Amino acid sequence: MSPQTAQDCAERLLILAPRLMQTLRVEMRANRPPELTVPQFRTLAFYEAHAGAALSDAAEHLGLGAPSASKVVESLVARGLLVRGVSASDRRRVVIALTNAGEQVLVSSRSEATEVFARRFKRLSELELSVLFAVLGTLQSVMGSDGPEMGGPEVGGSGVRGVAADSPASGLPETSDREKGAARR
Repeated sequence: MSPQTAQDCAERLLILAPRLMQTLRVEMRANRPPELTVPQFRTLAFYEAHAGAALSDAAEHLGLGAPSASKVVESLVARGLLVRGVSASDRRRVVIALTNAGEQVLVSSRSEATEVFARRFKRLSELELSVLFAVLGTLQSVMGSDGPEMGGPEVGGSGVRGVAADSPASGLPETSDREKGAARR
């Protein structure tokens, strides 16, 4: 057997990544009523790691256009899972962060998503699990981590993650209807 090249690994990853996401989607849908859709789950996870980030940052991360990302964010704001506010450093900029309710839903959904893969991994031997864990660690270090442990940037140093939408401690003052309209453009 010949040694694998970086090209071989990249090709296999490109084949596997969509299958992983499809497995997650199917399993999340099977557990109706779902707490979150996969795009909503990914959006909450993004704002957990990047409290105070702009909508354009989320859209880029999610691979969505601004209008689609705006719809996802707006649905989460309407449910009280995210809060919109004005940047402490630039009043023209609208920033978004998790609420306490959003953090709770994310923790619950992440637990369900983890269980989806854990059930499949139970078929593996201890050696296979050890190898998989090491490979995933290597992949994470090569690709970078987007998890909360990385301490995503907080716009204006507001410390907004995990606070209630109506909390003045959020550092995100409510946006006016005029500002919300401008942010959507």
